[in-house]
Formats: sequence, C-alpha cells, structure tokens
Amino acid sequence: MLDLATDLVSSWIDDGIIPGSALLVSRGGELLIERYWGVANRKRAIRATATTLWSIASITKPVTVAAMMALVDRGLLEVDAPLHDVVPEFKRADVTLRHLVTHTSGLAGFSRDNLALRKRHAPIDEFIASFINEEIHFDPGRWHLYSSVGLGLVAECIGRTLTKGERSMAAYEKFTMQLLRDMGATDFVFRPDDAQQERIAWVEDTGQEGLDWEIGNSRYFRSLGFPWGGLYMRARDVLTFIESFLPGGGTDALSRKSRDAMIDQRVAPPEAPADIAPQQRDVTWDPNAPPRAHVPWGLGWQVKGDQANDFMGSRAHATAFGHYGASGTMAWADPEEELAAVLLTNRAWQSWWPVHEGRAARLADTIMSSLG
Repeated sequence: MLDLATDLVSSWIDDGIIPGSALLVSRGGELLIERYWGVANRKRAIRATATTLWSIASITKPVTVAAMMALVDRGLLEVDAPLHDVVPEFKRADVTLRHLVTHTSGLAGFSRDNLALRKRHAPIDEFIASFINEEIHFDPGRWHLYSSVGLGLVAECIGRTLTKGERSMAAYEKFTMQLLRDMGATDFVFRPDDAQQERIAWVEDTGQEGLDWEIGNSRYFRSLGFPWGGLYMRARDVLTFIESFLPGGGTDALSRKSRDAMIDQRVAPPEAPADIAPQQRDVTWDPNAPPRAHVPWGLGWQVKGDQANDFMGSRAHATAFGHYGASGTMAWADPEEELAAVLLTNRAWQSWWPVHEGRAARLADTIMSSLG
C-alpha cells in the first residue's frame, strides 16, 4: 500500500508540479520508505539524492523550541517566565515564552522592517533588535497568529541565557547544533560553507527570483542562520529529529517531559481575524480563507486535533503533530501509530501546490491508509 504513496509523489514529479523531492516514512523506528526524485537544482541539472541539503524553512522552529526546552530541563529557563525577564528591552511583561512558542503572543508573522533589512543585507542581530520593538497586536493568549518574530525572540532568550545576559546568536547556534547532534542528526547547517552551498536544493517559485536577498536561495539569506527558518538539513536527519518525539524515541539530550510538552496540545485558540496585522502575515497565509475556530499547538509543534489538516490529512489521529516550511517542506508524526513522515520539496508553499487538489493531505491519508 505504501507504493501508492510513492506513486503519488512520482506523479507530481512527472507532471512538473515539483522539481525534486524526498519522501521518508518510518514506523516503530523501522524505515519503510526512503525515496528521492527529480532535481535539486533544475538549472544545473543536479539530481535530488540522499546527500541533498534541503531548506527546511519553518521546520527550523521546533528545532529552536527543542533548544529552549533543553535549557528548561537544565533549570535555566521557565516556560511561563515573562520574556521581559530575559530580554528587559522588551517592554511588555505579559508575554511569556509559552506565548511565543504557541504563536499566541500577539506578535505578527514578520517585523515591519523585514524586507528593508533584507534588501540592505542587514545582519541577523538587526532583525532581532527590530523584533524587540514590534507591536503586540492583541492580548497574549487571545488568538493564534503564526509568528516568526516570536521564534526569533526565543532564540534571543537562548543566546542571552547561555552567555549570562549578553546578546549572542552565535551561542544560540552553537548550542542548537550540538543538541541536534546529541539527538542523532548528523548532516545539517545554519550557515553553509562553499561545499555545502553546492548540495542545497534550489527553491523555485519564491516570488523573489534573482534578487540578492531571495529567501532560501541567495548567499546572503543562507548566511543569516535564521532561528525561525534558516536551517538546511538532509532528509534522513529531519526524520531522525521528528522520530525522537515519538514513544520510545529520543535520547537524554531532551527529557521525555519536555518532548511530551512539545507534542501534546497545550492551546487551541481561535485564529486571529484577517484584519489583524494583514501586511505582516506569513507568506503561506491565505487571506481569503475563513479564520479557524481552533488552532491546536503544543510547544513548538502544531497538533492536528479533530479537524482535517493541510499536510497531516484527515486520517491521522488527533494527537498527530508536525510542521511545514515555506520552501515546500513538511514533517509530521502520529504517536499512536509510532509513525513519522517527511516530505521535502523545492517548490515554495506560496505557489499553493501542496493545497491544490489537497495534494499534501492526500499523501498523508494514503500513508495512514496503508497501515495494517
């Protein structure tokens, strides 16, 4: 039955819907599918293979939250502590780390200065500084509003905690990279060197083609190490990371308590109305879709809940969790089936290819239907 899943991805390649792809599925720690199709870089005719590094985009977010939770394990951070306690320049005392990692802080998707900073090739520290001064658009906890700004501030907390109050994205990056290694990943990078640049899949349909600040592809963007979307990983290592949250998975690098807190539903607020920060929403937001009545999240991972999901489908259990990325990537897992699935592509989500004809959801449902 899993042949139906691989046939589906193969058809997307054959029909020109996506340039290249990796599909990996495991159950109970056993690898059931590992397939690669198409091209990682169409212009250079480079095939997608097991060694391709993919822009995982926002799948970087749960990696950053895992680093935060590792500091919680050590007693160095508290989930319900105000952000102001660690970043005193952030004036609102009612925004907590929990708000940030469940996207209920009231912060918008991107800062007001996002494009201006990228166009002048600003360093990452300037992005974080702009985040500290961002507007809170509603009382924390009231609504869900997906926020890369919030995850940038989580990384700032990690850096300051590790350096006892100094600003340091380098400290965040070093700690997060080591945590990934301790969790079993081996091939990934925040700021790729020349050899790694050659292995990275080129993302198509970004809407910024040819610009020297193009998301995912430009050397400038790849040099930033965005903690909310700047990680490049091999497909097998994305699978290793998400598998570590399943029952029986993981290592002592992150406690079972912290892993459970990340995947268990902690909030399910309504989605913020469309008139809240409409110019600062994530590029994958559809302004024409009605706001969802409930948006379930754990700490860093989206939880499927009782409704059908764009990339986890309708057949997975309500406890399924996952994340997608604007580069056309998605990873999800079903704890009740001990199942993990990773689909990495290099066609941007904003082309809407995953949701047209319910493609990503159909793949998830096909995988679930194959289980005996």
